[in-house]
Amino acid sequence: MCAMSSPWTAAQMPRLDGTRVVVTGATRGLGEATARGAADAGATVVVAGRGADAAAQVARSIGGGATPAVLDLTDRDSIHAFAESVGDIDVLIHNAGVLPTRRTVTADGHETTLATNVLGPFLLTNLLAPRIRDRVVAVNSTVHHAGRLDLDDLDFTRRRFTGAAAYSQSKLAQALWMLALDRRLRAARSDLTTALTHPGWAATEITALPGVPALTPFITWLGNTVANSVVEGAACTLYAATMPIPSGSFVGPAGFGGLRGSPTLVGRSATASDTALAERFWDAAAELTGSELHL
Repeated sequence: MCAMSSPWTAAQMPRLDGTRVVVTGATRGLGEATARGAADAGATVVVAGRGADAAAQVARSIGGGATPAVLDLTDRDSIHAFAESVGDIDVLIHNAGVLPTRRTVTADGHETTLATNVLGPFLLTNLLAPRIRDRVVAVNSTVHHAGRLDLDDLDFTRRRFTGAAAYSQSKLAQALWMLALDRRLRAARSDLTTALTHPGWAATEITALPGVPALTPFITWLGNTVANSVVEGAACTLYAATMPIPSGSFVGPAGFGGLRGSPTLVGRSATASDTALAERFWDAAAELTGSELHL
């Protein structure tokens, strides 16, 4: 682990004037804080979210040329429409994510957590890659360490479904996808770089335990008391999106256990570093989404 010599905050970000940044899931929580942080540094931000009204409200409150956009990562038509309309961008931040309490499926028949956290971003990135000038960032989680990837049952049609299992699998799959993406970009000698990030334990709506609603008030109180604030959690994303770090880096909080603290470079699990498994997941995702990377 490479700790920084002094705590880093978003105030130390380079100026982003003339930079266009897309933040998915930007209508609340970490996504909204990330969008505000980028806009404060001078970026023109595309506030992407499932609800048109919510995206418009956040964009208005941010100001500075922020624009709202509708994007539902479980809907291929929505992803294609967004990709066709957004134009050229500098940074794509995949912040949107869900932590399920029960199994649901999309119109395409995919388990919703997998679709939202991985397959939708995979498709969107493949569509936008030729028009992204700088970086692709994906917001991950330390729970990827606990993830079990079943390439024969990604949608939990045969396995016992739990929210925790679906979420941890999606975050492991996301890390593997980003690993395979970075390998392709480096092989193509592309200027486009990648980064993973995680906010540690951030006080957001996703801190509840799936399937244990009775504990939600306690977890929320504990999170608000000892966890990173959304602004502190978003600082890890902003660091990953703007600082001169090696392509393929993973950024997370520097504190004990990666739970809180200022951004630093962190490691990933051995499974998330398995290049052969990453290639197998890429092939699966390409087949499931009907898309491939073209630069």
